[in-house]
Amino acid sequence: MTDLPMLRNGTRPAAGRSAAAETDPLVERLRRPIHVGTLLGLTTGLYATTLAGVAILQQQADRELAAARAPAVAQIAELQAMNRRLSDAVNRLADQERAVSAEYDAIRSGVDTAESALTQLAGVVGDVKGAAAALPERIALPPVPHGAGVHAASAPAHATTGGS
Repeated sequence: MTDLPMLRNGTRPAAGRSAAAETDPLVERLRRPIHVGTLLGLTTGLYATTLAGVAILQQQADRELAAARAPAVAQIAELQAMNRRLSDAVNRLADQERAVSAEYDAIRSGVDTAESALTQLAGVVGDVKGAAAALPERIALPPVPHGAGVHAASAPAHATTGGS
């Protein structure tokens, strides 16, 4: 048999090669078979192709989902527009309510003033009624003479103005 030493992996170096060259890591890396690199490249390519296929399927599923949701999205947009219009109407009504409230306050102060005047007038009317009730029902007035006429003796009056 040969007197060649055993390598770390349990094989003997080929004849003509030294044991030092067989144990050098750089030499071992360079001697790896080409099919390992090819397999690694093919596997990476297959993985990339699979990822591209999954991405295409996901994109198609997303399109279908968006198409299925389109009516709901349109209804949501319509509801949002209706909500905006309703909010605007409520805001306008709140503004009108504030204006009407201010007008009511102004009218109420006028009504309060009128009620106060009416209360005072009712007091005066009560006083007049009381005074009228104290008067006799009939008063005998003296007769007025009929025969004598009253004549005012005066000179005719002439007036002029200082205008034109």
